[in-house]
Amino acid sequence: MGRLDVRLLGGFEARFDTGQKVSLPTRKAEALLAYLALAPGKTRSRDQLAGLLWSDRADAQARSSLRQALTSLRHGLEVNG
Repeated sequence: MGRLDVRLLGGFEARFDTGQKVSLPTRKAEALLAYLALAPGKTRSRDQLAGLLWSDRADAQARSSLRQALTSLRHGLEVNG
């Protein structure tokens, strides 16, 4: 996987240095990638991420949504990278 450029102003866009655009299925998956890209190398707990993006849901449902978003993120980066 090459370098990934993430742009947030004017709408979300993520591209590899090859020019290949990253396609993610949901706005939450985009938000997750953007949040993680803002501080590369910084460790975040699953509870932190679930609470940040799904604070309106019960803990178990928020963790399930996070698992789904992480899976779609991994898949989107593998397919496009």
